[in-house]
Amino acid sequence: MLEIKGLRKHYRGGGGAGTPALDGISLRIAEGEFTAVLGPSGAGKSTLIRCINRLVEPDAGEVIWNGKPVTGSPPEELRNIRAEIGMVFQQMQLLSRLSVMTNVIAGQFARMPRWRSLLGVFPAEAARQARSALAEVGLSGLEGRRVDALSGGQQQRAAIARVIMQQPKLLLGDEPISSLDAVNAERVLALIARLHREKGMTVVLNLHNVAMAKRYASRIIGLTAGRITFDGPPEQLGEHELKRIYPPDPVGADHSL
Repeated sequence: MLEIKGLRKHYRGGGGAGTPALDGISLRIAEGEFTAVLGPSGAGKSTLIRCINRLVEPDAGEVIWNGKPVTGSPPEELRNIRAEIGMVFQQMQLLSRLSVMTNVIAGQFARMPRWRSLLGVFPAEAARQARSALAEVGLSGLEGRRVDALSGGQQQRAAIARVIMQQPKLLLGDEPISSLDAVNAERVLALIARLHREKGMTVVLNLHNVAMAKRYASRIIGLTAGRITFDGPPEQLGEHELKRIYPPDPVGADHSL
């Protein structure tokens, strides 16, 4: 359902030299897969995720979602494609001064007339669905609370409730657990895994925790310097493969199993 062909992205430095973030990435992700993307800082993980829904514009290559070209699509068509693609960010991207309910209903803004989102006037069915989504993530009773009054773990679960509200076929995550403590990180990842199983969503997440990636993903992709250095099931990811994904660095970071 998701096909990436020869994806390239360079970021221009002050001297005009191009730093390759993605260097010809090609892969296919089948419907219903749970894929974790691993790699060191600067490997291109965030750029890859953000190129899939064109939050970042690639320099070359193609992204095709469910038979529809994402790259090159005009704005209205891209808006329709994005309605099928949910996104969970490291920093949640919630409207901090608004209520939890409004933030969750925002998951349906792409399907609503624009005037509703501008005026904050939502149909009763949208409110009912938002309450149901909040119940799924364990936040019942917090509908009227401002988002900035929630803990970090609660905010990330509210962001996931917004994704549930959107009812996407593809869920992308850009380091969705990296700012959370170990308990909340496990809780959020387990929640995403449950949604993957129960709703049949295709999932692609950038993760920094190798053990969690192996525990929850059905496929792992390793990125190093913008290139794929591993692609396979978790059971094939051993110490040798990890050294290819995470080359030795001066600070001696430990990515062992």
